[in-house]
Amino acid sequence: MRIVQISDTHLTHMEGVTNENFQKLVDFVNDVLKPDLVINTGDLVILSPDSDADRECARAAHERFAAPVRIVPGNHDVGMTGDEPWMGIATTTKRITNFRDGFGTDRFIELPDSTWALIGFNSELLSTGLPEETEQWTWLERIANEVRGRCVALFLHRPLWSPMPDVTDHEIAVHDADRDRILQIFSDSCLKLVASGHLHRFIADQHDETLTISAPSSAFIVKGGSLGLNQLGVVEYRIEGEQIEAYFRSVPTLVEDEPFGLAAFSETLASIEQSRGAVV
Repeated sequence: MRIVQISDTHLTHMEGVTNENFQKLVDFVNDVLKPDLVINTGDLVILSPDSDADRECARAAHERFAAPVRIVPGNHDVGMTGDEPWMGIATTTKRITNFRDGFGTDRFIELPDSTWALIGFNSELLSTGLPEETEQWTWLERIANEVRGRCVALFLHRPLWSPMPDVTDHEIAVHDADRDRILQIFSDSCLKLVASGHLHRFIADQHDETLTISAPSSAFIVKGGSLGLNQLGVVEYRIEGEQIEAYFRSVPTLVEDEPFGLAAFSETLASIEQSRGAVV
């Protein structure tokens, strides 16, 4: 089985570089990689979870993939957990509802054969205290019981482990308590892979027997720092038997830029500033 993970696509109805890059990405995935499944690990929209137009643009754009597509949200899709979320955009029930209405769900499970379980869930619900978080924990516990003994691959937006040993900020990775609870839930299965996005870099690591992958963005690079591979692209996974291998794939002709060099980002930031506090 071949899976392509994309992430941090940051699409907008205002068009621009991020949308142009996504069109090239879709063509490359369809014509060259030809996977059995495409998974987007979040931040589908450019910045704000409150833009219905951006959400609809992202939904329509994903219909161009030839393979089935599964999606989990990022902080720009539903908001961020924590006492001081970026730009004050916190995860709320309304934002979760809007995402589910637009994309159908914020989690998934795929059982491609008798050996594997591919599970995606909403990392931006963790530690929110929302009713939807309780519902998701119940769902994860039920799913883990159903796939006991299988090889498991988890897909979420925010990493389970911070790739920076000295940085445990929840803006980088999920809270330690949430990570430990997830690991406990899947302790009776063989957790082979945890795949995330959020960092806009390709980072491959290992935690005990679990391969951890942070997928690059297709929209723009974030300059600074020395973590991983700072290039635009996608991740290709090849599954054979109980083995899984991950490969960074560069997508030809993608345009690299920083976010605030894009007019669409400036316009959306201004819109967010005007509407802060309006959505609860």
